[in-house]
Amino acid sequence: MKHLINKKFHKLASLLLVLGLTVVVIILMNFNSAVIYNELVALDLLPKPEKVTELYFGDSAHLPASATGSQVISFTFVIHNLETTDYSYAYDVVVIANGKRHVVDGGNVFVKNNQSFVKKEEILPENSPVRQDVVVELVNLRQSIDFWVTHK
Repeated sequence: MKHLINKKFHKLASLLLVLGLTVVVIILMNFNSAVIYNELVALDLLPKPEKVTELYFGDSAHLPASATGSQVISFTFVIHNLETTDYSYAYDVVVIANGKRHVVDGGNVFVKNNQSFVKKEEILPENSPVRQDVVVELVNLRQSIDFWVTHK
């Protein structure tokens, strides 16, 4: 009988010990949740937000395909910041004709996270009968978009 009581006591003690440790772990996790979260991120056990910048033409379906004489071509481009932080972008607008690059506009713009910058461009293509590549480059990200224009 004494053996049976002793065995039940050990089972109960083990159960209470496990239950107590579980409660202590839960309490510690609540007090140190930021530390635990940071450690899980450092170990790549939690997903990280994707950092990306979208660069695109405002109305890509209606980009100019040709220009005549001294006709100015116009288009807009958009920089959409999804980098999870505010970001400063350096951009250039370039016309490439006959293998030569001509920077026709450029600048720096500060865009807050999850915000967009829209730039309307009006440029004069090179006075050359060849197809010309109009390029918008994000210099510091090595990202670009372009379209072709024929000067007649």
